[in-house]
Amino acid sequence: MGRQIPETVRIDSGDAAAAARANACYALSRAFDRPDNWPRELGNLLADAFAPQGGTMAKLAREMGEGLSGEAARGNALSVAHAKLFLGPFEVLAAPWASFYLDPEQRLMGPFSRYAAEAYAEAGLGPGDGPSDAPDHVTRELEFMYFLAFQEATTGDPTWLERQQRFWHEHLGLWLPKLADVVEGAAAGSAFYLRLGKLTREFCEWESGRLGVKA
Repeated sequence: MGRQIPETVRIDSGDAAAAARANACYALSRAFDRPDNWPRELGNLLADAFAPQGGTMAKLAREMGEGLSGEAARGNALSVAHAKLFLGPFEVLAAPWASFYLDPEQRLMGPFSRYAAEAYAEAGLGPGDGPSDAPDHVTRELEFMYFLAFQEATTGDPTWLERQQRFWHEHLGLWLPKLADVVEGAAAGSAFYLRLGKLTREFCEWESGRLGVKA
């Protein structure tokens, strides 16, 4: 089995640009996960990850964190909102898989799921422990981008930047902006997820600018 994606490690040193990308990807991956899987200090994680970017991203991330206590006070409101958006059971309002945006037939475990799985394997990553979603789930793909940026920041090897550029321009960057728009449009009643959609769209524009032309 290959290396596993670090689950709680964030970068505060090394290559500053790569560290900023890594922190942002990690924070977004946690925010898209189920609320019962969130780290205890998700609000601080978001605020810290996007503070260096300033502007709209920093403001949205800070507001998401500040609003968590208020939404959490309404019982399981965040879990219900997450389920309505990403799980169903009858209708998934914001499908969290690349296949639904890139494959005309919307086939899970089809060619776009395989693309993601093969990219993970090429980077030396094995399957995670326990049950997992399809490899092209948004949390998995953002974790992968975090892992690549983590490796870039800590090793200085340009291969890791090239892998980020290729995965973003050939795959994640093609569908994540679409998911962001869908989440924003479908998140009525949840300020957290409304802001998550907006933050993700801003992140996509920022990430495209930071990664430049694919290698």
